[in-house]
Amino acid sequence: MRRTLMLVACVAVIAASSTVSGQRWGRGKLPQDGACFYQDPDFHGDYFCLTGGEELAAMSSDANDKITSIKIFGQADVTVFSDVRFAGDSTRFAGNVRDLKDEKWNDRISSLRVRSGVGENVRPAGDVDQIVRRAYLELLDREPDPQGFVLYRNHMVNDGWSEDRVRETLRNSPEFRSKGGMTVAKAQEIVRRAYLEVLKREPDPGSQGYVDKVMRDHWSQQDVERELRKSDEYRRKQ
Repeated sequence: MRRTLMLVACVAVIAASSTVSGQRWGRGKLPQDGACFYQDPDFHGDYFCLTGGEELAAMSSDANDKITSIKIFGQADVTVFSDVRFAGDSTRFAGNVRDLKDEKWNDRISSLRVRSGVGENVRPAGDVDQIVRRAYLELLDREPDPQGFVLYRNHMVNDGWSEDRVRETLRNSPEFRSKGGMTVAKAQEIVRRAYLEVLKREPDPGSQGYVDKVMRDHWSQQDVERELRKSDEYRRKQ
């Protein structure tokens, strides 16, 4: 029994050290099936790589929130998370990302997973359905029509579209423009729903900063919820 426990402990240590060394900035051999994560846009600067099946529950301090572009190799895909231990906002990428600013993920990644085989490890259908429905409700004030629902669902499942890309496409639609774009009333309602979801109360005057973010920076309800979960009030409720 003692020998078995020692063996398990050794394996755990080896695995942990492999994960840590795998995320140090540097330059090395590119994987045949995996992904590399770069400090600068267009796959420039120092980087680290993971092979399919590897994951990082928490980035090291020098790499946390500092990834700017992602290059995919083979049939891998990547799911990134805004918080450690695969929590917070998440987006799956099945292709290269030259600049994470375009996806509103620049310098936001705190944990990630790399999987082999695009199409085998896609978002759960319920996840995608909820994302498309939420985008329609927030931006167009209606449920998605069958044609639009299938269109955006297929883009997310088959083409690796992020939620931000779905939202940006809807913002550029004639319907969104005809509704006057994002109004203050719409932004206030998005913030209100986030407050009710996270803090279980109506927003106070201090919520105006979040309304401004929704208007100016295209924040979604999830973006507001993410920030609210960082607040002292939320931590006190846990």
